[in-house]
Amino acid sequence: MIEYIIKDHIIDYAYKKLDTIKLKTNLNVSQFGSEKKRILEGYIGERIIMDFLKIKNNIDEYDYDLLSNKGKRLEIKTVSCKFKPKEDYLCTVNSYKENGVHKQKADYYVFLRILNDYTLAWILGWYPCIDFFKDGLFIQKGKDFGKFKFIKANATVLEINKLNKF
Repeated sequence: MIEYIIKDHIIDYAYKKLDTIKLKTNLNVSQFGSEKKRILEGYIGERIIMDFLKIKNNIDEYDYDLLSNKGKRLEIKTVSCKFKPKEDYLCTVNSYKENGVHKQKADYYVFLRILNDYTLAWILGWYPCIDFFKDGLFIQKGKDFGKFKFIKANATVLEINKLNKF
């Protein structure tokens, strides 16, 4: 994984982008994409990858966030944390579908973790979206996974050490 210092322009970008959207407050619990903090962190991750891969413009479509310089659709998955993640920690793709998986129309997932204070990030790696659902473990909403429970949505998980590295 690549450690990345989060600079002020990245935070500024995320807040400016957050200010341009209207958040919906009447969504049910499984539609967590409306949570302001998570959206901000997603924008931080998006900007980190834009800088890291030298991508000029973001797309920010429903099914993917960025278009790489080689024309590949990238969906950026960012999660905040309290400390550097370990290689056996899980990368998660949630699904709002009650009885299955919602697969976005991206080519690759790119996974990041960022410290809760937004000073440091780790670019964990990437994985082809189609393979993520074949190789990952599907977790049904409500299942107790030992240390935590998937209460908001179905999810597919894969260990960080199985990701492709940059």
